[in-house]
Amino acid sequence: MRVVGIVAEYNPLHEGHLFHLQSAKKETGADYCVCVLSSNFVQRGEPSIFSKWARTRMALDIGADLVLELPVALSSASAEYFASGAVRVLDSLNCVDYLCFGSEEGKIENLEKAAVFLVDESDEFKTELRRALDSGMSFAAARQLAVSRCSDIPESISSVLDKPNNILSIEYMKALRRFGCGMKPVTIKRVGQGYNSLERANSFSSATAIRQHLSQAIGSGKSVEEDTFLKSNLPATSLEIMADEISMGRGPVFPEAFETLLLHLVRSTSLKVLKTLPYMEEGLENRLKDAAMNSVSLSELISSAVTVRYPASRIRRILCALLTGITGEFLDEIKANGYAQYIRVLGFNENGRQLLARVKKKVHLPLITRPVSYNKLESRLAQKLFEYESKATDAYVLAYPNAKLRAGGSEFRAQPIYKK
Repeated sequence: MRVVGIVAEYNPLHEGHLFHLQSAKKETGADYCVCVLSSNFVQRGEPSIFSKWARTRMALDIGADLVLELPVALSSASAEYFASGAVRVLDSLNCVDYLCFGSEEGKIENLEKAAVFLVDESDEFKTELRRALDSGMSFAAARQLAVSRCSDIPESISSVLDKPNNILSIEYMKALRRFGCGMKPVTIKRVGQGYNSLERANSFSSATAIRQHLSQAIGSGKSVEEDTFLKSNLPATSLEIMADEISMGRGPVFPEAFETLLLHLVRSTSLKVLKTLPYMEEGLENRLKDAAMNSVSLSELISSAVTVRYPASRIRRILCALLTGITGEFLDEIKANGYAQYIRVLGFNENGRQLLARVKKKVHLPLITRPVSYNKLESRLAQKLFEYESKATDAYVLAYPNAKLRAGGSEFRAQPIYKK
């Protein structure tokens, strides 16, 4: 029995994702595919365009056998937390043989060299990193510069650190080493447009471009099922689920839906409390507060707070943490305790059901299939992680177009999806 694990946001699920999943199965010869899926807020620090339940259906429809949740505290966090949490979930199943991820590099050897170098952290690297950070650079830029300045470092290492999928790939491999995992890393070269590209191609457009197009299509009243661009970039099953969610009023959910609430929260929250948020540094709380007081939109708030040191991704994650209630102290606590605290099942097909039955007694973390029983978890930290999940979902549903679906507590009523 061979099992391949993948980590995804599917925001939304497009042709590139289908290519990756099919390639993962082919490259590894896997009999089963386990997908760890982001919760309702994603790594960009934004709400997912459709709920985790809709995206679970999308994943099952293209061949995932078992879909597990990456809790919101990890799915909306930096690359280290995101990757470490996902790897811990997969490793805790105690049955996954391969971890397959997409990258711009496409060569596992170069990614592995970079991961080993960054895990070992030579004294020279630490010195150069501190020097770059002290000059006011963002962490990502400072790290890339520090690596390039180290002696006897192959150019192939520093060159892979400037692409988003490469960076995440390296974090996966660092996590594999950190946890001593037996999973073998496999990478599939990314095809099509770049991660943040807004170019609208006939196929393999980025999720960013698809979300932007969907926003414009919805605004003009177009039917997504008849949209030529969407039809050429999304699997038919994903497009069908998307249309179903829209007709029910469960999406799409865009960041602007939280604009008024976020402006209010930043304006009304004390500086003392703002300082407790993740990714906050001394003085940034003042900058964020000033930006909120002088901005009239979410985009203006973010752009006003951004500096060379504090990129938009960091500001968005801070705002996301404010919305969901997640604190820096809590992220430190889950990091100190292995990141993921439980395995939550979002969906499965018949293969996935059989796989679950096989691994149930040998998993390394508590397995949640009925959220209502979360308070039976022995670990208070695990309970707290799920409580943040519930609070985040209660915030997320407030953005549903259908007001009748905005009631709280839906996390406790949800059941795993079974695809027959």
